[in-house]
Amino acid sequence: MPRRERLYFPGLPQLIKLNGHNHEKLFQEENDYARFLTCVDRSLESYNCELHAYSLQADTVLLLLTPKSKEDLSRFIQHIGRQYVPYYNNKYQRTGALWDRRYNSCLIEANSYFLLVSQYVDTFTSDQSSNNDKHNLNYSSYGHNTGECTIPRMTEHQCYLQLGKTPEERGIHYQHFLYTTISQSVIERIQICLNQNCVLGTNQYCQKLEFEVNRTVRPHQSGRPRKHYSNDVADWIWLENRASKLLARYCYQEIRFPLLEYWDDHMKNAAAFADDNHNGPKLNCSHPALLRGEGTMGCLRVIAQHQRLQSKSKLWYIGAMFRSVAGQKQDFEQYHQIGVEAFGYDNIDIELEHILMQYDFFSSLHLTPYIELKINTVGSEDEFSRFRQALREYYQPFLPFFEEPWLVKLKEKPEQLLSTPHKLLDIVNKKAPRLSEFLSETSAARFRQLLESLNRLKIPYSVTPGLYPVNNYCHTLFEWRTTHPDSHDELLCRGGRYDASASHLLDKQVAVSGFAFMLDPIIFLIRKCHKQLLRQNATDVVLIPENTRAAGHALIVGRRLRTLFPQFTIKNDCSGMRISTCRKNAERNGSRFIIVVPSEDDKALELTDKDNGMIQFVNENAMIGVLGHSVNC
Repeated sequence: MPRRERLYFPGLPQLIKLNGHNHEKLFQEENDYARFLTCVDRSLESYNCELHAYSLQADTVLLLLTPKSKEDLSRFIQHIGRQYVPYYNNKYQRTGALWDRRYNSCLIEANSYFLLVSQYVDTFTSDQSSNNDKHNLNYSSYGHNTGECTIPRMTEHQCYLQLGKTPEERGIHYQHFLYTTISQSVIERIQICLNQNCVLGTNQYCQKLEFEVNRTVRPHQSGRPRKHYSNDVADWIWLENRASKLLARYCYQEIRFPLLEYWDDHMKNAAAFADDNHNGPKLNCSHPALLRGEGTMGCLRVIAQHQRLQSKSKLWYIGAMFRSVAGQKQDFEQYHQIGVEAFGYDNIDIELEHILMQYDFFSSLHLTPYIELKINTVGSEDEFSRFRQALREYYQPFLPFFEEPWLVKLKEKPEQLLSTPHKLLDIVNKKAPRLSEFLSETSAARFRQLLESLNRLKIPYSVTPGLYPVNNYCHTLFEWRTTHPDSHDELLCRGGRYDASASHLLDKQVAVSGFAFMLDPIIFLIRKCHKQLLRQNATDVVLIPENTRAAGHALIVGRRLRTLFPQFTIKNDCSGMRISTCRKNAERNGSRFIIVVPSEDDKALELTDKDNGMIQFVNENAMIGVLGHSVNC
């Protein structure tokens, strides 16, 4: 079975642990300690590593250091082994390995855990260490960090330097810090992270690192992994809430469409705007009806009924849509989208806002490494119509060789023939008219201005001359597609400007620009790339009554917390199970705070913070203070 690659993040300190093989001693005499430290000094000179704390015990070595690169760390450890192990084996007439397997390591979130880990190292004693070894100034960094002596091999970390302006001041403050005994839960967490080569940090910090490397950096629980059953409804709600909050920040107003729409002659004319597959399937009812189809049509009908919205309005909608399955007119399928439309804005600013909004949305989902923005311009309606007519005239001599589907495309959308894969068309299309030949200088300048603005916004894009409108767009059109191997080139978002078509439908000149997020492929991509995003903690706080008499008090505490912290999800455990069982269930559900509520008001509550591994016995006011501090962090 291949070894799992060690985690490494530039600038993060690491705790290294070396154990003796089969619990054998690593040091037996005073000279052994001195020889090992000499090897450490030589390694520090040869490789870019900064040593912040260390402890040498009879069968264990702890090193807290910051390597400049991943290679520096591995070579640092190798150099020590190649220098010290032969010395030790020759001296004590032994052969074979001295270390127990590979060295253990864990990375440390400095701001939250560096001083705690430094305390763990400086006060560490192993089972085989004698009482005389404790805090020995020659075998650990305890004396240096407390200001009792100076050790040249040591390099102070930034977190240690913040303890004071002078070495004496830092030593005094560090001694005061050591007066508080490190909790057993923190020690256990350090040991678990060491054994599993994980990151010792808060959940928020670890989640950020997981997005960077696309792997878990937090320690896993022992035993069989807990099964996670996907909750599609929760995933949809989470994604929709993300989008609605973003649109609210951009001051867009939500509108709702009916599921069934009346089909009349006016709608038949309006349907010319959209592709047939997006108009919505017809139903056999007592009157002509249509399932909700492409959302832009519904938005245009709302605008037609409310003329005040035609001047300046920004709208968005969400929900299930229906479309006919290609080649199967009697069958239809459901899909979900979030649509955004802006009316009354004729310059490129609204198009830039839409693209920026899309980029912000995908960035919030950490999907930007897996997507690509494709953009093009088709000019005005008249310019694009002349281009289409030129294509029809160009293909006329080749009509006897055309297949039936090609003739349909030639009549409706001849530009699709330019991208149809076929040997004959590949030859014919080499001299076909190009859209750029029909664009006016005004349209070209408009598109250049749009691209320059995207460059200033630092939004990556790809100009795609072969990108043509599915619907009747004019000027700008764009698509966001995925580059992930499992869903390559899947459409995530599409939009553009459609002034001419909207004006034709409304019988009034109007400027319109819009787009739609395709929620189904977006959810699929999130599940492939960042599944942990969809596993948000369902509960922030769990209240467990100490006994049946405490159930009423727990409900009162829960009601008070919901009033004070509306952003928290707070659950009262009403199962009636034992406290230990309730606590395990809360931990499995990912709850951060677990509070055991006593039956009497004057008794202390047991508050467990799973992020920090802290257990406190506090009154209600102190508990509220702890929860409030977590909100502000």
